[in-house]
Amino acid sequence: MAKITFLNIFVFIMELFYTNNIDGNRAILPEQESIHCARVLRHKLGDIINFTDGKGYLYSGKLLEKIGKELSIEILSREKGVDSRPYFLHMAVALTKNIDRFEWFLEKAVEVGVDRITPLICEHSERRVFKYERANRLILSAAKQSLKTLFPILDEAVKVIDFIESQPNFEDNSLKENVYRNNVLKIMGHCREGEKETITSILKNAKLDKPHIIIMVGPEGDFSVEEIEFALKKEFEVMHLGNSRMRVETAAVTALNAVYLNYLDSSK
Repeated sequence: MAKITFLNIFVFIMELFYTNNIDGNRAILPEQESIHCARVLRHKLGDIINFTDGKGYLYSGKLLEKIGKELSIEILSREKGVDSRPYFLHMAVALTKNIDRFEWFLEKAVEVGVDRITPLICEHSERRVFKYERANRLILSAAKQSLKTLFPILDEAVKVIDFIESQPNFEDNSLKENVYRNNVLKIMGHCREGEKETITSILKNAKLDKPHIIIMVGPEGDFSVEEIEFALKKEFEVMHLGNSRMRVETAAVTALNAVYLNYLDSSK
């Protein structure tokens, strides 16, 4: 009989739960996950379920007992998930006027694969309020739905100037030989007049080993002149996405997909 590989097993998983309460061969599903498991999906004690810690691992376990409003699990196996990537992608995206559009971006980013998300507040931003806890719940839901075992880091919203300032400046001699210096790629989604550099050409020419890619996407009114000049001083490269006029979330997902497809073959 042919051996069933872990990849094949993962493909057949239809339900994925989450918990970071893991100790040895025992795990505890949090209250909301336990309610979904027992009441919605009708799992009973003794059933085998699959869950993740959000850090890249897939677990299989048997439901043991109910402790208060939480379910206890006996861990039967632990395997590395299949959603690792040959790059680290950090998406820094301006909040949209209609928050539903930004939340749509969060969902799609998780489905494709992203490592860190930073909501930006720019000079031309029409929205400056970000509900962190709600966004985190959306990310958790999208991750489980798309069978992701490696969840992205979500930051609190930050002013774009502060975000750019936090990035290393490679002109600093102390960073010249740093591994981070040699493997980071900073890209800004703003097209200056006559700019021809596309994101695909930037990625192709970079030729980095396990690159750390940072992509910034501005608001509906674009980055301000000051923000653009400051980003260029911090060595962000200007990204061109073609002649199509895109909303913020569309541009962000397009850039994210370009990275994913560029490194798709090397992830095998």
